[in-house]
Amino acid sequence: MEEALASGVRAVLAEQGIEPGDLRLSRIPGGASRETWLAEGEAGRWVLRRDPRGSVSLVPIGKEFALIRAAAEAAVPVPEPLACEPEGGRFGSPGLLMAHLEGTSVAPRVLRKPEFERARARLTGQLAEALARIHSIDTAKLDGVLPRHETGGSSASPAEPPRTTDPALAQVEEWERQLDEIGEPLPAVELGLRWLRAHLPEPAVPRLVHGDFRLGNFIVDEDGLVAVIDWELAHLGDPAEDIGWLCIRSWRFGKDDRAVAGLGGIDEFVSAYESAGGGTVDRDRVHFWEVFGNVKWAVICARQADDHLSGVRRSHELASLGRRVCEPEWDLLELIRAAA
Repeated sequence: MEEALASGVRAVLAEQGIEPGDLRLSRIPGGASRETWLAEGEAGRWVLRRDPRGSVSLVPIGKEFALIRAAAEAAVPVPEPLACEPEGGRFGSPGLLMAHLEGTSVAPRVLRKPEFERARARLTGQLAEALARIHSIDTAKLDGVLPRHETGGSSASPAEPPRTTDPALAQVEEWERQLDEIGEPLPAVELGLRWLRAHLPEPAVPRLVHGDFRLGNFIVDEDGLVAVIDWELAHLGDPAEDIGWLCIRSWRFGKDDRAVAGLGGIDEFVSAYESAGGGTVDRDRVHFWEVFGNVKWAVICARQADDHLSGVRRSHELASLGRRVCEPEWDLLELIRAAA
């Protein structure tokens, strides 16, 4: 398989005017939904992101490729996107090829290793600036790339007229649907979904939302942020959703006293975000999205476990994620109690 994949990557690079020479591929560990491969040749290094057979992502990989290009045009730090192949293409399954960037995306390493001390001091402001740029992208340029999360009935009735254009309600309905598809009873998550429906904020003007803006999806070097990666959960919605997601405790990796990804405080982040043109941040709205983020992460963990148990993709990593459902369940209950 690796020889065929290397041959496909070589052919795609040739179309970009790049002759890699002897090309070697190795699987990069991590990434529960998409495969990541490192391609190394005499002319450089590249990264291939590919859908495993049988997997389903909310954003097809061709649209993720278009999103990365739009982000690059808006000066968001991202790897240079080079090419995209569809189902049945030269990557064996849908995939995109990007330039390789030096750094790490391993969150505990960023939070604990002494060589990243300077990066830790700078990342809160850098992440705020990058997120402000993401939220400033002209949504007209994304027509045909992303749905506007208008919802209409069950997934079994796609022709039914949309019920809502409210980004918050649309997201709640989406993750209710995801939970129903799994079919596993998760009472704390059900309670969280009911709380969200009862506390919907006023509808926001839809902006591009990364959808998975957290440690683990940033490439970081000793000077700080190098690139924002993994755009497969991107959608048009409420910008506060990204801030709430960044603040959930699961992404602090033990640095619980620092609300923003275990790196810094929310006041510092909000100040930098607003200064970078990200708009005024409503803290109550962020709290809503932090509750939502824990609901979403619990459902994602349950779905990954279901993929393993149902045989869609047998994986120790997916099984271990299923055992983490209790963490966001606990956190969302604590957040609901704090709001009360």
